[in-house]
Amino acid sequence: MESLYFSPMLLSINLMLGSAVACSGLWYFSRPYRGPGIWMAGTWTLLIGVLLFVGYMGTGNKLLNISGNALQLAGEALLMVGVFRFLGLPAPWWIVPASAGAMSAVMCWHWYVAAINTELVVTIYSLIGGLLPVQACRALWTASAEAELKSVRRFVALTFAAFALVTLVRGVLGLIDGLQGIEHVDVTQSVAYLLPYNFGVPLWVTGLVGLTLLTMRRILADSQRNAQQAAANAERFERLMSVSNAGVMVLDGERIIDSNPKLEQLFAQTREQLLGQPLSRLFDSSSQQPLSDLLQQADGRPHDLLAQRADGQPFAAELSIARLAEAQQQVAEIRDVSQRKALEEQLRQLATTDPLTNALNRRAFQQRAEHELQRSQRQGTPLCLAMLDLDHFKRVNDQYGHAVGDQVLVAFSELCRQQARSTDLFARMGGEEFVILLPDSDLNAAQQRLERLRSDLHTHPIDTVQGPLNISVSIGLASSRPHETLEQLLQRADTQVYNAKAQGRNRIAPEQ
Repeated sequence: MESLYFSPMLLSINLMLGSAVACSGLWYFSRPYRGPGIWMAGTWTLLIGVLLFVGYMGTGNKLLNISGNALQLAGEALLMVGVFRFLGLPAPWWIVPASAGAMSAVMCWHWYVAAINTELVVTIYSLIGGLLPVQACRALWTASAEAELKSVRRFVALTFAAFALVTLVRGVLGLIDGLQGIEHVDVTQSVAYLLPYNFGVPLWVTGLVGLTLLTMRRILADSQRNAQQAAANAERFERLMSVSNAGVMVLDGERIIDSNPKLEQLFAQTREQLLGQPLSRLFDSSSQQPLSDLLQQADGRPHDLLAQRADGQPFAAELSIARLAEAQQQVAEIRDVSQRKALEEQLRQLATTDPLTNALNRRAFQQRAEHELQRSQRQGTPLCLAMLDLDHFKRVNDQYGHAVGDQVLVAFSELCRQQARSTDLFARMGGEEFVILLPDSDLNAAQQRLERLRSDLHTHPIDTVQGPLNISVSIGLASSRPHETLEQLLQRADTQVYNAKAQGRNRIAPEQ
């Protein structure tokens, strides 16, 4: 113990312990950067290897000697692997088992097969340990990314290169002594023994300090880049806020804390009036519950709501809300979609109604009538269908012109809609032919209602540009049957129309 106390090894152990603790702190505070964690593992592995070698010196245990040498080289190899990881290069993990395994094989041969001159053992150890930093030094020196780290990288490269040189010189000195058959009983008299402690360990620690500086410089550079990026993002956000054709606002909870000029235009309020008020104040009372759900979900998907300007004028709006990084903050985008809604309604009307009479067209009628027929059959309720054909309509077109004919069609359609219930379906099938579907009506009830319609049309002439015209209608009426299709029901009603015309027109021909 006394010899250890006066040995440079004790100082080296303390330096390595301090380095291991420092590397542990570096790893903890630099997460998730790659590299420091491996450096920490390397320094602790190296320290354990040194302590095992000290144990061998005190006990003479061969296994402690073998494992101590192997772990020291494994620790050095891990440190170099960490350099590659830090630089973002493919890590040569193979050098860890290769270096430790090679040294273990040499030591096992020395202890269990044939003894080797200890100076030659030192030479082999130094050769492996000296070659380990070479590739790491090259990678540090030639790396082109992150120009701001260049000076620190080269400082670390030079430090490890010096460490490698000292280690290799140690090996050369050991080789010379070994070839001469010299074995130092007192290792403190061996230059090859003292060289790594007096020069190698300080260079090793200096290299670790360099790696620490390298890590801190990267953290600082990344922080500067992040700050610049944040400033650029803020500026970009401000520009987007000002040029966006949608109203944009930032919410804290449910209150507006920032807005763009478009939002002021949409709601006819100044920015000062908007800031601080809850988002719900911008929407109609009927939209409050959907709005509350949107604030909770904040999934960024657009939803249609009814917004309200400062003067109380409502307008159709599309609102989307997304959550920001801050837990309580959200960004909301609102657009005036009144024109789009009007266009959609216009397109819907064009797709489902007859452009002249505004009655349902054939396609829309068939879709809705199919649903009503299925409901009637499922629930067992009565349902009737009437086909209506204006009498002698061709004469009207031939005698008065198509403009008058169109007036007749429009007037007749208006009369039918006036007398129809909200549940009835009224459609123009083509030309002067119309159809009415009467849910929840049996033949008698349907016939009475249709008789009123026929009578009103017959007794009240239609006003046209050519003067009043007397128009009549022939009606075929059929009641639905179980398991019958809409097409079959239409066919039976159409047959009854022909019967009504054959019987003299201006009458209802109900199915018998």
